[in-house]
Amino acid sequence: EKSELDKLYLAYRRYDGPVLNERETKEYILQHVFGIIPGMINSPVELLKMLLSRHCNLVTLPNILDGHLVYSLRKRRVFRDWPLETIIPDRVAFFAFLQEKWHCFLESAARGEDFAEAPFEHYDIRVYIDNLFLEGYLRPVPVASTEGLPPWALPGVLVDRQAEEWRRLERLLERVSQELPGETASHRDWQRLALLWAELLVISQEQHPDGGSEIKPKIGVLHDQLEECFAGWMLARYGSLANLAYTSRPVMVHHIPRYLAYIRSKQVTRRIALVVIDALALDQWLIIRDVLRDKRPGWRLEENQVFAWVPTLTSVSRQALFSGNPPFYFRDSLTTTSNEPQHWRNFWEGRGIRQESIFYLKGLGEGSVDDIASFADSGYEIVGLVIDKVDKIAHGMELGTAGMHQQVKLWAEQGYLVDLIDRLLKGGFDVYVTSDHGNIAARGQGRVSDGVLAESRGSRARIYQSEVFRKQMMEQRQHAISWPGFGLPQGYYVMLAKGRSAFANEGEQVISHGGISLEEVIVPFVRIWEEH
Repeated sequence: EKSELDKLYLAYRRYDGPVLNERETKEYILQHVFGIIPGMINSPVELLKMLLSRHCNLVTLPNILDGHLVYSLRKRRVFRDWPLETIIPDRVAFFAFLQEKWHCFLESAARGEDFAEAPFEHYDIRVYIDNLFLEGYLRPVPVASTEGLPPWALPGVLVDRQAEEWRRLERLLERVSQELPGETASHRDWQRLALLWAELLVISQEQHPDGGSEIKPKIGVLHDQLEECFAGWMLARYGSLANLAYTSRPVMVHHIPRYLAYIRSKQVTRRIALVVIDALALDQWLIIRDVLRDKRPGWRLEENQVFAWVPTLTSVSRQALFSGNPPFYFRDSLTTTSNEPQHWRNFWEGRGIRQESIFYLKGLGEGSVDDIASFADSGYEIVGLVIDKVDKIAHGMELGTAGMHQQVKLWAEQGYLVDLIDRLLKGGFDVYVTSDHGNIAARGQGRVSDGVLAESRGSRARIYQSEVFRKQMMEQRQHAISWPGFGLPQGYYVMLAKGRSAFANEGEQVISHGGISLEEVIVPFVRIWEEH
């Protein structure tokens, strides 16, 4: 990645020794770019420390360096029974391995036996335990009693679910408030915080959906502080995201088809399916994820996050997603989604795929998958699908975040998405699930009387074709932001609702999108496959 190339160049400039051979070059780069010294990894503790640091921080090594690391460690007898070939390069495989070992550790502890397979009790590993369960990398294991367990292991067990969720909620609240990124933070800092915030939203609504908890005001204050910090970062840094490297993972939604094309060119797989759940926020994805895990425990999920395009409107961000381009390139269709099928076909035809091998369908999410699933058994190589059920739920929702969570969970449990992914996996597709933008529970601060002046009249975003019109409206609004228009065509001027406010009737609660809240901008990007 670009940041690693900078490190590599600095390491190169610092080196003044003899010419290195291939093995020595790999070792030098591993040490000076990634902080990994294979010769110093001689025990399970050192291996786990390295892997936890790497996979928790989403560090991706080039395949040639991963191969060298595996080759070097495989020589040591102590790692003879460790699945190095999978847990070193593959983050999902590593955490699945760790989850299995955690089960075994707890069973051994219950019998009063030592557990030697993975050194959880070592101090250097223990310090990770709380965060692994707090951030959702590992899932707590139900146990009958905590008797005999050391205090550091308690975050990883489940005895009283409600008490554990309360403890987790308090820890998340503390963690988010301590780690709010500033304007100089990286996009990954915000992606990581977005996941913590999504977890907090889910737990807080499960514990007190009626809002009667004394912790709710604290969450509200933190929410406003978070959105203010994120808005400042977006205004300062968002414009630089579009040109970041996407080959290890996409950063923005328009990177997704480019990333899929790159993956397809590097792997044997021929068939790719992209399922876009319109308006799915990260907290709502966590609810769907838990349903998928319960219904299909054999599925593996590799979760990442991407940034939507601003304004976070379907016609802007979803067109970018299917076209592989910033909104600048579709000036004439910025306020409609009718060109999406053509965008999708144009992108893949430009990568050498025949038109008859490309499929696109929207308006999904209800009824039976049988009605539309024949494409899974056909000769299509590239499939793009749009599920709009969550967006429909959002636009009809009057019960805020709690109502959204209940309705999304009910929809997920009805099985449409599970059945659809099942069909795709059985059809030999690599399956990816994402969203074009999220949504937020906002409160009205008064309607905007802009009549015919506005090109687009959302409750979180207004688009004008004149700077004069925007300035005129901004003068009437206290709760508004003049968006710089990064990546938009010339002649489009955007006014956004500030924080958690909306251009709606005073005091009216709406679930909406279009603005730059954390929940609207950072959305899930997930690869799903079946473990055989």
